Amino acid sequence: MNFRVEDQFAVHIPALQRFARTLTSAPDLADDLVQDCLERAIRKKSLFRSPANPRAWLFKIMHNLHRNQVVQKRPHIGSVELVDAAEPPRQLAASELNDVKAAMEMLSQEHKQILMLVAVEGLSYKEAAQILGIQKGTVMSRLARARDQLRSIMNGDQQTRGETR
Repeated sequence: MNFRVEDQFAVHIPALQRFARTLTSAPDLADDLVQDCLERAIRKKSLFRSPANPRAWLFKIMHNLHRNQVVQKRPHIGSVELVDAAEPPRQLAASELNDVKAAMEMLSQEHKQILMLVAVEGLSYKEAAQILGIQKGTVMSRLARARDQLRSIMNGDQQTRGETR
């Protein structure tokens, strides 16, 4: 069997772009992060152990690259863009999506990351924990707090960006 892990990367680019936009403040920074992630993945493909699902591995690479960039440059961490919806939104759904996007921008970075990985990308708690380098229980508690805070914001409660319990 002639397995080329690079052939599986293209399928994951939209998910990588969504996660990169969660991590960065601008679309051009997100695009650079995706490119850096794919370059590193190709260079380090010999370290990839599971040919069945490179998505979690790519997310881990992206998270580590971003963390290294933050430490080195201390860039502004900004807004989230939800892109590439599976189907075109109806008028009401588009309005609701804009409300969710605005509410997501009010969340802390750690809450945005958890919501993107688990709720949007559908990763397991274990996969998200491995990507972020935290315990599974921490993922579960952050996710619960992020969902509560998002729900509260969507219901009109006034909370400031990054506020946590």
